[in-house]
Amino acid sequence: MPEIQPFCNTDRPALLEIWRKCSLSQPEHYRPLSTTLLEQHILGSPIFDRYGLLLAHEENTPVGFAHAAFGPNEDHTGVDRSTGVICLVMVDPDRPGKEEIAAALLRAAENYLISKGATQIYGGASRPLAPFYMGLYGGSEPIGVFQSDRLITWLYQSAGYQTIQQTVLYRLSLENYRVPINAKTVSWRRTLSLTFDDSPKPSHWWEACMMCHFEWLEMTGTLSGSEIPVAGVVVRTMVSAEEQLQNYYSELGGLLNIQVDAEYRRKGLATYILGAMIRYLQRRNVRTLEVQAPADNDSLIALLRFMKWSEIEQGAVFLKKI
Repeated sequence: MPEIQPFCNTDRPALLEIWRKCSLSQPEHYRPLSTTLLEQHILGSPIFDRYGLLLAHEENTPVGFAHAAFGPNEDHTGVDRSTGVICLVMVDPDRPGKEEIAAALLRAAENYLISKGATQIYGGASRPLAPFYMGLYGGSEPIGVFQSDRLITWLYQSAGYQTIQQTVLYRLSLENYRVPINAKTVSWRRTLSLTFDDSPKPSHWWEACMMCHFEWLEMTGTLSGSEIPVAGVVVRTMVSAEEQLQNYYSELGGLLNIQVDAEYRRKGLATYILGAMIRYLQRRNVRTLEVQAPADNDSLIALLRFMKWSEIEQGAVFLKKI
């Protein structure tokens, strides 16, 4: 049986090495993780607790880790310790007995969450239950557990978790992309005014915790003669000064939200305002756009398919009641 210990500062190189090995098999799902990014996105977070970041050791060698944390309270002003989230379970893919190591990490993560008051535990992070790893795992944001990750899917299923959410990762190449145009979308050019904000304020404390290291852009659409927006789009672009210097991921954007007032749905407004955002991103040299769409969001998926987004992968979130 592996020995499970909470994270110490001296474990940073080992954690980064486990991440690197796991990323080799699915590089499109893991971003390269550096010491700086580890500090910015995880260790430096106001909600980080080292006792929730657990490393498995065999013969004094780190062979895997699990990260357990908590979701937000109802008004997103703090942490709700009744709602546990196991953000990630990673095991060195070259290590024999991966199933046993993963199972030991899961039990330790559950014990940590239960000891703090958790009455339900989510397996896999997905916004808003994504306290960590935004933009680091899952593409532009966490997707839960990738369908192709058979080890971790098996882990939750064998431990009595139930699938409660399925998500689809869509991707769109913006190189030489032309936004679809029809009579409905053309009509909005004359009646809708677009406003850009490249430093929008977080809606609440929890969003600030998740998004503080990202550059994000908001576009709103307002009808002529009105001051109340009827549609909006929010996109994440670059993530850190370090990555900008390395020119890594500066060409990737993540669609975080698209919203249209109920009165104006099915009238081409969503296509128009998302198309306007895409053209803006193209001028900023963003070459790829991603979005994680709930599998049951028929209207969003219909929009993405109409605009020729490609389905890349599926993910799932699991839940166990304590």
